[in-house]
Amino acid sequence: MNLNKKIIILLALFLTTSLSIFAQSNGSVKGTIIDSENGEPVFGATIVVRSEKKFAKTDFDGKYTLDLPPGTYQVEYQMYGYGPQNRTIVVSAGKASQMNVTFGAQVLQTVEVKDRALNESDAALLQLQKKSATVSDSIGAESIKKSPDSSANEIVKRVTGITLIGGKYVFVRGLGERYSSTYLNDAYIPSTEPDKRVVPLDLFPASLIKNIRIIKTFVPEESAEFSGGLVKIETKEYPDEFTMKVGLGIGYNSNTTRNKWQTFNGGDFFGRPTANQELPSIVKSVPEYLPFEPGSRFGGINPSFISLGATTFPSTWTPDTTKAPYDKNFNFTVGNTFKLTESGQRLGVLFGTTHSVDYRFKRQKDVRYIPGNPVNLSVKDLTTVSPLQTQDADIYLEERLFGNNLNLAYEPMSGQQFFLKNFYSVSSEKSVRESVGTNNIDNFQFFSQTNDFISRQLFNSSFGGKHSINLGSIGRPHTLDWQMNYGEAKRDEPNLTQQVWRRPQTSPVTTVPTRLGNNPDGSRFYSTANDTVRSFSVAYEIPFDQWNGLKSSFKFGGSALDRFKSFTFREFGSKSNVGATNNDLYPVPGELVYNPLEFLRTNSTGLANRTFSERQVEPNAYDAYQKLHSYFSQFDIPLFSKFRFIGGARYEDSYQKVKTFVLKEQFDVRKPGYGCETGSEGERILLVKNNICAADNNGVGEIRTKDVLPSANFVYEFLKDQNLRFGYTQTLTRPDFREMSPFAFTPYFGGDRIRGNPNLQRTYIHNFDFRYEYFMGGANYAAVGVFHKDLSNPIELIGQPVAGQISPFFTYANASRATIRGVELDFRREFFDRFRFETNVFFIKSLVNVMTWEQFTIGKAGILDPIDRSFSYDPTNIRRPLQGQSDFVANLKFDFYLNKLKTTTIGLYYNYFGDRIFVVGANGTPDAYERGVGLTDIVFSHKIDEKLDFKFAAKNVTDQRFKIYVKDELLNEEKLFRSYREGVSFSMSAGYKF
Repeated sequence: MNLNKKIIILLALFLTTSLSIFAQSNGSVKGTIIDSENGEPVFGATIVVRSEKKFAKTDFDGKYTLDLPPGTYQVEYQMYGYGPQNRTIVVSAGKASQMNVTFGAQVLQTVEVKDRALNESDAALLQLQKKSATVSDSIGAESIKKSPDSSANEIVKRVTGITLIGGKYVFVRGLGERYSSTYLNDAYIPSTEPDKRVVPLDLFPASLIKNIRIIKTFVPEESAEFSGGLVKIETKEYPDEFTMKVGLGIGYNSNTTRNKWQTFNGGDFFGRPTANQELPSIVKSVPEYLPFEPGSRFGGINPSFISLGATTFPSTWTPDTTKAPYDKNFNFTVGNTFKLTESGQRLGVLFGTTHSVDYRFKRQKDVRYIPGNPVNLSVKDLTTVSPLQTQDADIYLEERLFGNNLNLAYEPMSGQQFFLKNFYSVSSEKSVRESVGTNNIDNFQFFSQTNDFISRQLFNSSFGGKHSINLGSIGRPHTLDWQMNYGEAKRDEPNLTQQVWRRPQTSPVTTVPTRLGNNPDGSRFYSTANDTVRSFSVAYEIPFDQWNGLKSSFKFGGSALDRFKSFTFREFGSKSNVGATNNDLYPVPGELVYNPLEFLRTNSTGLANRTFSERQVEPNAYDAYQKLHSYFSQFDIPLFSKFRFIGGARYEDSYQKVKTFVLKEQFDVRKPGYGCETGSEGERILLVKNNICAADNNGVGEIRTKDVLPSANFVYEFLKDQNLRFGYTQTLTRPDFREMSPFAFTPYFGGDRIRGNPNLQRTYIHNFDFRYEYFMGGANYAAVGVFHKDLSNPIELIGQPVAGQISPFFTYANASRATIRGVELDFRREFFDRFRFETNVFFIKSLVNVMTWEQFTIGKAGILDPIDRSFSYDPTNIRRPLQGQSDFVANLKFDFYLNKLKTTTIGLYYNYFGDRIFVVGANGTPDAYERGVGLTDIVFSHKIDEKLDFKFAAKNVTDQRFKIYVKDELLNEEKLFRSYREGVSFSMSAGYKF
């Protein structure tokens, strides 16, 4: 060891020892001050110890710290507009004494506050909810840590009125994921999905989340683009003192672990694509508008160059067989607050990272149907269904999640704060799908194998500030909040490969299947999606005293958002020039059939044995843009003591444009980048028939809306700790880019195809809310709420069976009207200091009026022009529930504390959702319903001391079967649409705090 290193080590030891001696010689008093009227932290309050001639002031979080020698002190708490308060506090050497104070209360009380800003523990979140301006529900890090949940998608299903679709997408109050918006650290974030408007919540690891709040009523300062709810995720912030935590875990699934496992080489340790998965450089060297296919003597790309390019693609087609590993997870967090000067300058830092990998196998059965009726499809009681296709699939899925956050906060002086919050997440799915099925149109049995890898990346960075502005008076200061945000979401699906074999249905089982020989057999699929959001928001709040000295505020501000999204997919395939060979027999793998040399070897005709080409027939790309400017004004006024009005209006000016195209035609001047603006459907039909407008509007969807959206919320604390809430608001939801883009693709043979609709309109919603809340102290709570929603032009996903194809089409369409009515119940209570019981349930009834009976009758009679937009929408039922809405959802949580200190707990979690429409039927095909199911989880947690804790969890302990069905009215029986089981999952984890 050299001299310099020795000096550095000795200096570090000296500084550490000195700081330790100093810390032991003094103590401190710290805490939080909040306003009893609105639950907000009190900024600028003065804390005075006259005997020591020392004082401190609270920051924007209401936090304060005052260093004192050991002893007993009288501490004064002062703030203009509030009555002064005094406390007697004992300070011990090397320790921090906690004293939290509530200003404005008739009876002095303290409030339990953990971490920063009163929003991590269950009790603190209830205090925030109690004084909130909106109807909301939330779950904090305290509950998240106790639960078996590993990411945000699993967490939110525990919240009142929430259901989860597809394991990732949240339904709030029965409204689909497209009717909700997701915000991260108060900023709108882009979506990684090319076909959905919301962010999949499995991108957010549980260990990095501070809380999740579901805002269910609209106030002008929030975005108006939600109907069910606004999902607000807040990542953990810097702690008040140094903290470092590490956690490790391992998991086992009864269906999967140590059983047969199929996989392939794809994705790195973090879940990002590797270089060998990307498009070969020789292909990327050719502009996208030139299909990578051989030309002729009249032009195009040289066939030899194409053949050479074909040899550079990966030659792996067959997955490797092994045994499924155990699930694994790791998380690490470190943070501190550095006091830079005695005047209050400080820097807060928090870094967190997590990595997990899960392996899941499931056997899934699918059946798709075509309707039949001896009389007429309109006579539903006589409708029967027969299989269009059947498919039994073994699915091997590997999921990786890598999440990181880095949060910084800097206060150059009291009342001035800047922050920088960064979040980066990678989520990947690597799947092998092996299926056997029947094609009942072409009457053959098929065998298919699909290898797919999808990587999703989300980066979000928010830079902002909060500033106190004193205008020379002794009153409460004004506050200025501002925030700039940049978010980028990427989705990469490189080299999806498919192989398909077939044999006639009437053949004996000894007949060897042969290659399908055309698309999608031997195809490669590449897709990329990029979604970027840039936004800026500012809000200025002016506090003032209302009559009788009641504290009020007026807030105004605005925001600007620019969003850009692009999506591209490219599909490649090949054809044989030598006819059928033994290589076409099942199960000869693609490594032989598509051997790179086959594209270079020539036969007697002088052609290569196989010809490689890119398939560009249907639209395979879209570019989209949105510009949204918003302005709001909002009052928070106590009309009289304990009765608040929170409301105002928000103005939103939005412009959206989506252009869908075939890559090779993107510069075709005959297809301009604008559509036809028409005043009526009749005018549009006339223009299309006269070749002035294209039937698909040139692939252009364009919407410009300007909306004024009022909001009125009332909170009445009619008894101590009991609230009544009333609200009337108007909100909207706009079509997402994908929903307006008329392209379609199926990820595997026989899979469903979803096509957008450029003619969609935005949905307008009238919302009515009422809720009774009883805050029983600590984390005990009871509430009953009712709500009503009236939707104009609701957007839904509908089925469109297509003759001659086994892959059904689905599209988005505006129904006429819809209504939703619901009741929510929430109860949380601790009994006998050993038991804790929590439950929340909701009952919802919805009704969609798809179209009038007159419109339906005209369409069935064939009077409707085929060009009319309504012609493509032939609903089986013109009145039905909303798609995806369960009429009953319940959550149950039961904790039993095994010791008085509550450090050892057994928890039972139960989540149930009722029957819901999985997909809406059309053209006589019945609606497909997902059968209601209840999931049971058990968690055992043990905290050895303040540093070490363990958790054991068993999920889906009854291994429920998930089933989707259609109703055969003629036979009065349910027929299978889809079914699968996920198995029982066990996990064990340990955490250590340094």
